[in-house]
Amino acid sequence: MKRNKISRYLLIGLAALALGLAGGCAGKDMVSSRFPALQANISAAKAVEAEMYAPVPLKSAETKLEAARLAVQAKDMATANRLVDEAMMDADYARAAAPTAKAKNAAMVIRQAIQQVRAEIELLPAVN
Repeated sequence: MKRNKISRYLLIGLAALALGLAGGCAGKDMVSSRFPALQANISAAKAVEAEMYAPVPLKSAETKLEAARLAVQAKDMATANRLVDEAMMDADYARAAAPTAKAKNAAMVIRQAIQQVRAEIELLPAVN
């Protein structure tokens, strides 16, 4: 119980610190330096076929990257920073979800093949 409380206060403190740092850096263009890492993250998601198996979060990441670039041009660094953070999370999710969806697809194909073989076996005449 006491440990949970301490963890909660620590998490709140870290969140407040992060918000303070983000607010303090809101006027400076520190966001543009994060674009290459975000682009690499999106490319990594594409490498694991996220376009096919996790298209929604991948498209969301790409859209937020473009919106962040526009926000930097408009000198809205707080919005750009938030968009980069969200895009990074979306790209991470797409990168993680794609192999899972691919494996689920493969399992479904195997399951259908097994059902088909079972149906064929049932049609075979009984051996006495």
